[in-house]
Amino acid sequence: MPLNRTYIVKKKIVISSLIISVTILISLYIKPAKNGETLPLPSTSSVEKDSNDDFKTSNVDKNKHFNYERVNKKEKTKKFSTEEEKYITYQVENLKSSLGSLIKNVKVQSELWDFKQEVINNFNVNGNAIFNRIISLSFPMYEQSILKLMSSMDIYNKWLFENLSLLNNLNGIESQKLLWQERYKIFKEDAELIWDPNTTALNTKKSLVVKTISLLDKSTDIEFEDRLFIIKNSIENLELSTQESNTQSKTIIEQVFFNLESVQKEMQLLTPQERAEKIANARREIGFTEDQVALAAEQDAEKSARWDIGMKYMKEREQLLRDVPKANLQQKLKMLRTKYFGNSADTYDKEEKRGFYRFERQRIYGVNS
Repeated sequence: MPLNRTYIVKKKIVISSLIISVTILISLYIKPAKNGETLPLPSTSSVEKDSNDDFKTSNVDKNKHFNYERVNKKEKTKKFSTEEEKYITYQVENLKSSLGSLIKNVKVQSELWDFKQEVINNFNVNGNAIFNRIISLSFPMYEQSILKLMSSMDIYNKWLFENLSLLNNLNGIESQKLLWQERYKIFKEDAELIWDPNTTALNTKKSLVVKTISLLDKSTDIEFEDRLFIIKNSIENLELSTQESNTQSKTIIEQVFFNLESVQKEMQLLTPQERAEKIANARREIGFTEDQVALAAEQDAEKSARWDIGMKYMKEREQLLRDVPKANLQQKLKMLRTKYFGNSADTYDKEEKRGFYRFERQRIYGVNS
């Protein structure tokens, strides 16, 4: 994936266009903080010396026992495959052109953590070494500071993931206080360069929900039911402000949960019957009535049948594109659309002429299938 400044920034805020919609819905229904409350932030020293702190914070020294020179020396001599070398070269050029002199900014450096996770996801065991090589070649002057910051971001995000339930159960002021205590603990004075210290408690609460979704999207080491509990708890604790928002909240939870990449990966491993039962149980847990669960199951079955037909159509279509001479192709495609879609064939024809192929979209169980 090409990496640019826009990608890095937006990746920190949303995981998909769905989450943009979710944050808008949250903004419409959430109760505003009284008098626009903001948290009076303690200084770095007061956080470190406060022995009466009610919250548990990390005691990890961000760079303790980490020998960057030794690690870098080892990884700089590491041999990569041809594919990995091509990827490294491409991303080095991309980073240099997209970030350039902006890399001296600590906040910009911190945003590379999401890119690091993408590299690790793509290359597994070699991911960390590949990321370090990219940074070394892209920004040799800032290499050490970036890698140290990445280590701190690893510690912070691990703490954040482990404390999601606690943070989402606290009110805005309390969760903001706890977040800033941990940030100061790990990043010292750099914390205020990475995050805005003037953020309101309301925005902290909304941002926390989005961060929760982002972390759960990729996590594979958490149970299906636990993942649902955290999402449900996070959104419900936003204290939606109208009677109608109860139904809206359920819809948001359902859409967010089933759009998680980690949930969809699990769904793909199930049989159709197991998948239907899992989806139905999740909807019950969210709070839908039995009638609503039954109706949704019927709609899922109809969508699934359309997908099955659509996938067969796409397979035959690809074969026609390979085997049929161009002079006869359009007629053959028209016959194929009629075979699979009957009276709706013209609709599919118009879509394809616009370059839209509905069965090339991602199949999302519980949403569009």
